[in-house]
Amino acid sequence: MVRGFALFGVLLANMYGFGADSVAWNSAIHQISFELMRVFFESKSLTLFAIVFGFGFALQLERADARGTSILPAYLRRLAVLFAFGAAHALLYDGDILMLYAELALGLLVVRRLPTRGLLLVAAGLMLAFPLARLASIGDAPAGMQEIESVAESRARLERAQHTDVYATGSLAEVAADNASAIPADPIEDVQSLESGLAVFAMFLLGLAIGRSGVLRDIRAHRAPMARVRAWGLTFGLAAMAAERLLAATTGYAVYQPHQAGLSVQLAGDLLLAFGTPALALGYAATLMLFAQTPRGRTALAPLAGVGRLALTVYLTQTLIFTTLFYGYGFGQVFRLGPASVTAWAVIIFGAQVVSCQWWSRRFRFGPMEWMWRSLTYLTWLPMRLETGPPPSKDVT
Repeated sequence: MVRGFALFGVLLANMYGFGADSVAWNSAIHQISFELMRVFFESKSLTLFAIVFGFGFALQLERADARGTSILPAYLRRLAVLFAFGAAHALLYDGDILMLYAELALGLLVVRRLPTRGLLLVAAGLMLAFPLARLASIGDAPAGMQEIESVAESRARLERAQHTDVYATGSLAEVAADNASAIPADPIEDVQSLESGLAVFAMFLLGLAIGRSGVLRDIRAHRAPMARVRAWGLTFGLAAMAAERLLAATTGYAVYQPHQAGLSVQLAGDLLLAFGTPALALGYAATLMLFAQTPRGRTALAPLAGVGRLALTVYLTQTLIFTTLFYGYGFGQVFRLGPASVTAWAVIIFGAQVVSCQWWSRRFRFGPMEWMWRSLTYLTWLPMRLETGPPPSKDVT
């Protein structure tokens, strides 16, 4: 359920990257849509997805230790297949995360024996990389020297891109050739980004620590600590997001664009995002898991569970759908849709995926990409239809 929830936010944030994040869209409905995406989903969903990945690694370690076997052979094959999927995916969409996950997951093998306190300390240190790198990159240059694009300039830039950008004018082969530069992913590229490889690995470590704790083996028995995580995560996370938005409105602070804030304001805003984002992601997770312990919650969230079980298939088909919507060889809507339209399309696409996953899960043991991933990992073709064997084991990775 948590992973399914994260996948909606991943879809929404990815779709905004095709022009909807421009300041050109300044009407009230677009501004409200953008702010909702920014506060509640941007970076939070990818953060949550990374935490779940780290949690899955903890379970794999636990199972391997219980069997008395080495995790290495199957795990390395698993990552190799994931990387191959990611490389193919990156040719279509250069925002792929699968290659990065496969590369960073090798680091989990290195730190898997660290004590939990050590994992959390390393994670905290990595979370500081983003604000400190941003601070170091500016040095003594006055922040006011950074030019902010006007609404008119932004609109003109979007209009030019509609006629010149490869996504708007290129064929499938031309798009793939342009995106090939994204292969392989560079784990230490763009350290100044909130979603850099260092930040992702920090969330892997956090997920590994959560998996070790055993809290999620029996959520009902740990309602009190889970409720504290929910309260702390939502309160601090939402307060941090509100404070960052206030800085943006009053000081010119911006995290992904040029800004006019001073160094101290920039550092404050970056720290709010660096620590408020994972706090809010954890608050979401705790809220969903506690709600799922109630009959009403299980019924309401069951569709998300279906999406989460087919996470790889859902993630890849999301890209197939939105690139067809945006790219010139499809419906050609890149740089033409504002925040409100993109948000509406994301809801429609995800709704269709929820229905499709429900239909598929009633008939098959795995999603098509999950089946291929597991079959190549274990070097055997696994049965697909539900009636051909026992129910599949729970695979949270």
